[in-house]
Amino acid sequence: MINVEYIEGSQEVLYLIQPMWERLKDYHQNKSKYFADNYANKIFQDRINELTDDSKVGMKVNLVKDKDTGQYIGYCISTINKEMIGEIDSLYVEKEYRKQGIGSKLMERALEWLDKNKVKSKIIAVGDGNENVIDFYNHYGFHIRKIILGQVSNA
Repeated sequence: MINVEYIEGSQEVLYLIQPMWERLKDYHQNKSKYFADNYANKIFQDRINELTDDSKVGMKVNLVKDKDTGQYIGYCISTINKEMIGEIDSLYVEKEYRKQGIGSKLMERALEWLDKNKVKSKIIAVGDGNENVIDFYNHYGFHIRKIILGQVSNA
């Protein structure tokens, strides 16, 4: 069994996720069928700006650290906007640590925080090419409510 530690924070720990965020961005860029350029052109500071803009009234960052190596191996960012809609904004676990319940624990911690803050509803966005995660999110009560299509600029 892996020896991990869960750490909670907010904006002050966002800088710790940058290497993992970069790998997640690369993953989405490689998986995306139509919007790879959106990921290719995104920089970490853009993401920080999105997460900390004035539309957000709350943020929780849950980090996972391998206690044996000292490396951060996963994170989940959840936010609450002014309309009290909670969102799982980003969830990532390093490939070699997947299928060990870490993603589930991160989801549970994020949902607990959203529930504690009495959000009106909860949402998760899934990018094109990453539909394989839908079954994971279904387990937590998230189901397709609507599908938003975006026009590809070179279509």
